[in-house]
Amino acid sequence: MNSDDHELIAGVASRDPEAFRALMERHASGVINLAYRFLGTVADAEDVAQDVFFRLYQHPPRLSPSGKLFTWLYRVTVNRCLDLLRQRPAGGKLLSLDEPPAGGEESERPLAEKLAAPAGSSARDQAVQAEMVTLTRRAIAALPVPLRLPLILSTFEELSHEEIGQILGLSPKAVERRLARARELLKQRLAPHL
Repeated sequence: MNSDDHELIAGVASRDPEAFRALMERHASGVINLAYRFLGTVADAEDVAQDVFFRLYQHPPRLSPSGKLFTWLYRVTVNRCLDLLRQRPAGGKLLSLDEPPAGGEESERPLAEKLAAPAGSSARDQAVQAEMVTLTRRAIAALPVPLRLPLILSTFEELSHEEIGQILGLSPKAVERRLARARELLKQRLAPHL
């Protein structure tokens, strides 16, 4: 966590609008990107972010000196996404693994770009790669939520097992087991297409 996150949280607790604005500017894109990748729509992701930051404003977290604000934010984001999924009718939107709506750091390349055919590839190769992206997206979306969440946090947010465990309330070993199971299921589902 950025060292001034603690100071900004103290400012939010004393209802300083500048402190709140600074925290939003610093962390909103991460919250929106995570929600977008999990829920699949910009509107849902923005609603989740609004809810998360409203909660931050109403009830600023009490973090230990070594506590990380992003862990708290991601935990609240995950919980809000799960709430929305419970409310969504069966067969709702697939999650999106494409370009997130906010930010856009180099490490947050979209799935399509990560799996893209090399430059100069034939139209056939590019079509095969596009189909693979679609199949991978669907395979991830079909994973049970307890496996999908750690996979998204590990693969797209590039969090450690310990960080994922803090967000999801799991031990690092449990995260490791869930990631292994998620990857095994993906491999099984994608094997016929390789």
